[in-house]
Formats: sequence, structure tokens, C-alpha cells
Amino acid sequence: MSAFYQPDSLEQALALLAREDAPAILAGGTDLVVQRREGRRAPAAYLDVTRLVALRGISETNGAVVLGAAVTFTEIERNALLWERFPVLCRAAASIGSPQIRSRGTAGGNVANASPAADLTPALTALDAVAHIQSAGGGRNVPVAELVTGASQNALEPGELIVSFAIPPLPPHTRQGFDKIGRRNALSIARLNGACLLTAREGKIAGARLCIGAATDRPQRFTEAEAALLEQRPDDALFARVGALVSDTILRETGKRASSVYKLPVAADFTAALLRKTWEEGTT
Repeated sequence: MSAFYQPDSLEQALALLAREDAPAILAGGTDLVVQRREGRRAPAAYLDVTRLVALRGISETNGAVVLGAAVTFTEIERNALLWERFPVLCRAAASIGSPQIRSRGTAGGNVANASPAADLTPALTALDAVAHIQSAGGGRNVPVAELVTGASQNALEPGELIVSFAIPPLPPHTRQGFDKIGRRNALSIARLNGACLLTAREGKIAGARLCIGAATDRPQRFTEAEAALLEQRPDDALFARVGALVSDTILRETGKRASSVYKLPVAADFTAALLRKTWEEGTT
């Protein structure tokens, strides 16, 4: 039988993680419990971090919004401050799984698990969110874009724990959009997802951030596509050209696969539709 720890303080949790036989971190458990049931992971001990005050809450500090790593998808989806400042994050959280999964799964777990199909990570990446990470030896800050290093791989060192995410303010007139493609309309793991931020100025695109997930081994900004949008007047032709650039980038990143014949055109069309929807309907 596995040992189970539920510390009352961050200091206690970090001390447990500093041990040679450090327990596995348990937040929502929506991935870890399934992995154990399927025999893919069998930790000797678990560390439940859901009671740690340092990992809870959503607040505004010096213009940035700080999101606790143990905040659930439901809490994100329902938070008025996030809807006001970063609706792209709320839409991403609302797209995840079932109400039961959203009430258990957490922001920190979604990032640390490093699934290429994670829905929250593209939004955090597009928002330039920075993770605050702590261990018994001290703390450090790492951009979410650098924290996920590959499929099921992250940059966390042994003994480290994601405590929170800081999201800086956006430029004025920035429109935000999120979309997702799955094999069914609900309760589906993403086949493609994407977060998009477009800053408008005098009818042109003055700033662009585009992160497409489930297309490569980690969510990433598509910088070539972003550059092609700058100082352009948006129309369907522009969005189609940028969608093609995204498809080309995916091909370079992943190589030609059996699925490329249908996934690459879908990625191009998905990107064009996301850009159009963000520009026309995106919340500022």
C-alpha cells in the first residue's frame, strides 16, 4: 500500500519532496490515478498539495494576475477577474473534459503532466505566463513556454514544485480566442487546439501571439506565422496564408507521418478559422 502525505504548509511539502524517496505529487489526480490504475505508474507514496494555501487562489498583484498551481479548471472557468482580463484562459479551462474532471484537475497538474494535447498550456503559453517554482533550496521563475520540454517531459528538477503562475497584463485592444478539435463534440482529448491573441490598431494587426497544441510534441508559439500577421489588414486570404505557414511549421517539426495527409490541411484550416474567430469575435 502506498503512503499518503497531506501537509498543511508549503515548507512541509518541500521537505518531503527533498527526500531521496520523494513522493509523487498529487493535485487533481486526473492523470496520475489513471496511470496507476493502468499500471503505467506505481508510486510508493503520494503528496497531496490541494490543502496548501500557497498553491490556491487567484489574485492581482502589481498589474499581473497570479494563479495558484492547485486552482482547478472549474475555478478558472468561473472566475470573474480572469473573464475580465484573460477570457482565453477561461475558455480553455471550460473545454476540458467533464464537470467532474474540471472540478478536480488543476492548472499546475495540466502543465507539469506535459501532455501535447493539454488545453490550458497553449493559453498560458500565449499569455506569456511565468511559473514560480520552489524547492527546499529556494525558488525560480520559468516561462511556461520553457517549462514543457516535450511529450510528458518538463523542466522541473527533483524536489521542485510549481507554486503559481503569473500572467502579465496585455496591450490594450487585444482580442483573445481559443478553439479545439476533438473526435467528438464533448469529453474529448484535443486532436488540435489553439490560443490566439491579436492586438488591433487602426484596423491592422499590431501584435500577434499564436500557440497551437496537439500538433507537435509540446505547445509552442508559431513565430513565423505571428510575424506574417503584423501590420496586415485582416481578411480571409491573410488567414489562409498564415494557416499554411502553421502547417509548414508542423511538417518541419514532426516530419512526414501517415497522418500528415489529413492532419496538415486540417491544421491550416483550423488556424485560419481560429484567427478569423479571434479577430471578429474575440473578447478584448
